[in-house]
Amino acid sequence: MRLTEAGEVLELISTYDNRRVTAEVSTAWYDLLNPYTLAEAKHAVKKHFYESTDYLMPAHIVKIIKTERKARLARVGTIAPGRADMVDAGAELRTTKELSKAVASGELTLEQYEDYQRGETPWADYRRGILALRGAA
Repeated sequence: MRLTEAGEVLELISTYDNRRVTAEVSTAWYDLLNPYTLAEAKHAVKKHFYESTDYLMPAHIVKIIKTERKARLARVGTIAPGRADMVDAGAELRTTKELSKAVASGELTLEQYEDYQRGETPWADYRRGILALRGAA
């Protein structure tokens, strides 16, 4: 997440609870939310306000995101690179880390992961294709 995206998250929060957002507040929230995507943070904000009347804090968002990431990873099970990415141990490890991050964040759905596994396309190319489709949508 970029600093400007943290500001977007705070604008959304402010829409729900009328809090005052300053540059300092955006920076503080960014420090805690930068490991996560904008989509994850916005989803967590909406989920929190849908389910709770508690004053929203960064810990609420982080807890929701971590819970959902664990659930996504559990649905996939063991993550491994596809045949096209099994060229050497370093490439396999990098690909496994990238796949894990993509699945956890929701960038890569279970169905897309399974499609990647069935195919012969390297992860980097498969990911570019997914991003291109999202850009066209």
